[in-house]
Amino acid sequence: MDLEQQLRESYADRLGSLDVPAGDAGTARRTGARLRSRRRLAVGVAVLSVVAVAAAGHGLWRGRDTIGPSHAVGQWRELPPAPLSPRARAAGVWTGHEVIVVGGEANPCPPNTDFCAYDTRELRTGAAYDPATNAWHRIAKAPVPVGSGDRLVAAGEKVVLRHAGEHTCATTRCASPGDTWGWYVYDPATDHWSDDLGGPPRLRDTLSALGADVYGIAGRHVVSYDVGSGLWSRLPVDRIQPRLLHRQVTATPDGPVLSGYDATQPDDGSVPSVVLADVFDGTRWHRLPATGQLGNTWFWTGSRMVSPDPAQVTGGAVNPYPHAYPEGGFLDPASGRWSPLARDFSARWASGWGIYAVGGPWAATYGQLYDTRTGRVTRLPQPAGAPDQESTTVWAGDVLVAFGGVYAATGISYDSVSNRAWLYSP
Repeated sequence: MDLEQQLRESYADRLGSLDVPAGDAGTARRTGARLRSRRRLAVGVAVLSVVAVAAAGHGLWRGRDTIGPSHAVGQWRELPPAPLSPRARAAGVWTGHEVIVVGGEANPCPPNTDFCAYDTRELRTGAAYDPATNAWHRIAKAPVPVGSGDRLVAAGEKVVLRHAGEHTCATTRCASPGDTWGWYVYDPATDHWSDDLGGPPRLRDTLSALGADVYGIAGRHVVSYDVGSGLWSRLPVDRIQPRLLHRQVTATPDGPVLSGYDATQPDDGSVPSVVLADVFDGTRWHRLPATGQLGNTWFWTGSRMVSPDPAQVTGGAVNPYPHAYPEGGFLDPASGRWSPLARDFSARWASGWGIYAVGGPWAATYGQLYDTRTGRVTRLPQPAGAPDQESTTVWAGDVLVAFGGVYAATGISYDSVSNRAWLYSP
């Protein structure tokens, strides 16, 4: 996965770029959610920077100071050159054997420009990196250009591309026609991309896979695609009340989990709208106990769901909440139990380096490395020579691979684009 989602700047520079009223937790949360869904994590970090800086004046943090994450214990090393041209915002995924990197932009728009005159045409070329041999090799070109609005997931030894259609990137927001999209499958064993396989209309860009099944949301239904048979299926409509707003589906062994917010509550941040979740047991949907968190970006760790966002929000002076609510947390779909993240996984310790990757039990976000099994948090340093923003980062088992990205001089311009790659071993 989709989560989304990574443009970074220093805290001082980024504070001025956000139009978020001080203390308006709802606006900050919705802004962060929109940006995280596009995997533009740098702006997400900037939102967290606003939260951290505003903490004293608006009570956005609770509890005693923590000692923060320990010093980094792992190490980075640069990988052999990838057989790809310099690029940023490429799609990447771990197949279980290789890291697949496809597409990207050779000249991406900077994040803070109102109008972009750059040539942001997306690329089709791709490559695979095998950690076992420490080697890259080219793969067949994708049948369509692949950009930041597309989704790449691995399922059943294959890779599925949900293509968002023709992009219009004349501004900082790329738009794509809602009904223009494609569904393609790449087989690493044969190095072959399928033709457009079609699928249900109105398929959203949030995807989640487990085994050979890829889950998505199309209209009111959760739908699934079996890469083995090539068949689509549609689950019954979730009719539990109150219905869910801003939904996401997460594939788990206990069934797909549909999460979102109470559609009957105001969507303006005036009340703390915690995440609700419904799980499908193969026959019917049933609702789990309400979580205690505000963020709705989930990943499967292998044992439970995690939403790795370290921020906490009280609503401040504008809309004071009864207590601070975390953006992230854990959810066990089998028992329905929700729990918060480790205390030391905190936005006040976040750095501005732009990587975001969640894979299995590991979360690399905001310059921190979080082991969800133990709760251990360590700093994740930026390797010397690595790009500042827009790198493609993928967990390959227990190692993190980062490819490409941009070297940022200021918030409105980029110095250069990279095709260098690094590997981090915790």
